[in-house]
Amino acid sequence: MKSDIIKTGENVDIVILDSALKHDITEDRILSCLFNVRGDKLLDDPPPKRLLAGFDNLGNALELIAIEDEERESLVIIHAMELRKQFYYLLGGN
Repeated sequence: MKSDIIKTGENVDIVILDSALKHDITEDRILSCLFNVRGDKLLDDPPPKRLLAGFDNLGNALELIAIEDEERESLVIIHAMELRKQFYYLLGGN
């Protein structure tokens, strides 16, 4: 599995794995969503993961699954796809 650091923030590197690209969501759309997150949910399965819901640069609602790698001070995006209806509540509103 390839892993590239594609964006460096002030305190954390953002890594997008190939697995996050399998639903034809581009790196640009993932980054846009990441910086426009409206809600998140902690997932129980180890290692701890976060499901992030937000909007990409095209206005589409996406879901991302991320793992925080504290040792490397990075956020690893392992999954990205169009937001499923069951997670719309994470966007807020009605």
